[in-house]
Amino acid sequence: MDLETLTAFTLTDNHRRQLAVWKQVKNEHYGVSHHTVRRLLTEKSIAAGSRVGRFVGAEAYEQAGGSVTRDLFSERDDGYFDDVKLVHKLALKKLEAKAKELEAIWKWAKPLLEPDYGFTAEFARVYPQPVDVPAEVTEELERLDRREDELMNLDEDDWAEELEAEADQIAARREELQELVQAHTAYSDEDRNRAGCVVTVGHDGDIQIYEGLIPRDEVSGDGDGGTGDGPDETPSDRPAGAPLSGEQAVRKGHGFTQMLIDDLKAHRLQITKAHLAGDFETAFDVALYSLCIDILHLGYRANPLDLRAVQTHEHSSLGDLKDTPAAQLLASRREGLDLAWLSLPPSEGFAQLCALSPEAKQALFAWCVAQTFQAQLAFEDKANPVTEHVGERLGIDFAAHWRPTADNYWGRVKKAHALEVGAAILGTRWQRDHAKDKKPILAKALEAAFAGDGTATLGLDPETAARAGAWVPPAWRMAHRTMRSSHLTPATWPHRTPAKTRPTRK
Repeated sequence: MDLETLTAFTLTDNHRRQLAVWKQVKNEHYGVSHHTVRRLLTEKSIAAGSRVGRFVGAEAYEQAGGSVTRDLFSERDDGYFDDVKLVHKLALKKLEAKAKELEAIWKWAKPLLEPDYGFTAEFARVYPQPVDVPAEVTEELERLDRREDELMNLDEDDWAEELEAEADQIAARREELQELVQAHTAYSDEDRNRAGCVVTVGHDGDIQIYEGLIPRDEVSGDGDGGTGDGPDETPSDRPAGAPLSGEQAVRKGHGFTQMLIDDLKAHRLQITKAHLAGDFETAFDVALYSLCIDILHLGYRANPLDLRAVQTHEHSSLGDLKDTPAAQLLASRREGLDLAWLSLPPSEGFAQLCALSPEAKQALFAWCVAQTFQAQLAFEDKANPVTEHVGERLGIDFAAHWRPTADNYWGRVKKAHALEVGAAILGTRWQRDHAKDKKPILAKALEAAFAGDGTATLGLDPETAARAGAWVPPAWRMAHRTMRSSHLTPATWPHRTPAKTRPTRK
């Protein structure tokens, strides 16, 4: 037992409890972890260093009669709060007090101690607008954008160190100017009278406020799930007055909520993992790339993998990832792995791993690399082009794994976007015939047409049925080359890498 583990056991002076925990952990395969000991001894407590613990504070908690468990070496602000109900009560009281203050300037203010992940997708949103932004600031931003576009359109052969330095200077200057723009923004009285805010606890243990929220049932839209000339449906960090980025334009134009974005990313990630797990050469190359940029590259560069072997997980709000073709492919690949060596003691297990055939090792390597793959959609402003290149190399037929239905896609996007896709794939006559459909009826019609069997069920000609059966949402097909939104058509739909990706210097 090392010193940290011994220290962890001093969290209690109950000898029976110490022995019970010791019996649980003493035969752990990789040795006794002090983190595991602490977790088992404090299962029904809240850490003083957690976000809620810091928000309440040890002093206020103890003044309210709460007890604190500390080990023999803890500082005053360390330890574990034993009374979870009291901690939550005190935290909610502080949030309610702040919400009361905010009710004076917003239509409503609601305290939430543990909001659901992605809860802001349930609201439309208004943003502060520019107020007396100096004209020279706006003009300089426009000049910087034009020059950056010129740099991004250069061929690789024309790219030089001085141009890279100029691009860095432009990025730094734009950040300064956007801070100036942000300093000249404010919510209008009209927006404050129709919107509210949610008050919660941030990751830093301080109050976090989500402002400008409007419940969707209070938004007067155009009948298609959009908000018309009202607030943008998708929250954004875009400074007021700044032009829309490629990602923001797609989100706003098609009515993509954050929840839909997350679901599309989850399915795309699951399908990509299933294919990457079966391709050793691609898995090896992307792992080697990640190692090299971490070890040999000076400076920061985005990495498509987390080489600490932290497994990424897919989550869909519809709970529809369990029995997908990709899930079945992943399960079959998992069953084919040679894992007998894992149950042996470390030295024996490693020796047996070394003795595996090259094919068995390659399958294990590709599987493990695939489990660390990061989720993204290609049109996102911060999309990693290496991730797109990997997917393109895998040659994934996404349409064979996922089809858009009324529930998972057509019923969750703007009617205008749905009709535009229908016109591009099925023809303008189809668009005219369905232009006046209510959104639920339109969504079901598109589900049937894009299911992949349109020739048999709807009488579509084979070519049209094939196009519909191959269509996938914006930025699902992998594409690592930079593309401009003005070059995109509804038939292809945005396969976009970051708008500001620089050419690779030779």
